[in-house]
Amino acid sequence: MRLRLTVLLPCPPERLVAELARTRWLNRLDAPVLRFDPLDPPTFPERWRTADYRVGLRVGGRLPLGQHTLVVRRVLDAGDPLADGPTEIWHDAGHSALVRTWDHRVVVEAVHGMTRCTDVAEIRAGLLTLPAWLFAQVLYRVRGRRLTRLAGHGFADDALDG
Repeated sequence: MRLRLTVLLPCPPERLVAELARTRWLNRLDAPVLRFDPLDPPTFPERWRTADYRVGLRVGGRLPLGQHTLVVRRVLDAGDPLADGPTEIWHDAGHSALVRTWDHRVVVEAVHGMTRCTDVAEIRAGLLTLPAWLFAQVLYRVRGRRLTRLAGHGFADDALDG
């Protein structure tokens, strides 16, 4: 099943690219729905790199959901050029024992001085596909609201507190 959710952010695309390349925002944006605990490697690098990251998942930050592999295949950074139209800045071909495919892409596009940011996910999990897709709907909607708030506060460290 496919999912596509878009938010309009009050920042230039280059700023969003630079910020989403930073691993520090992963758990801050996905809270309180999901938490990623790094297992291999045991800590996340400062910036995402093309690599596999084995993580433990916790729903609501507490309930263990097993292990998942983030398979980062594309991540743009601040120095990478952006195309004139929509540009894919992130691609994670993730998977786990429960979810065979969690293919997540982030696409950005400049729109009237702002940035359109679209999460596109394909989820395949056998009989669990519908529940996983419904969970993804919640996750990416929360993530979009939190990203909008973060961008609106200039990506300040305390923008998501409280």
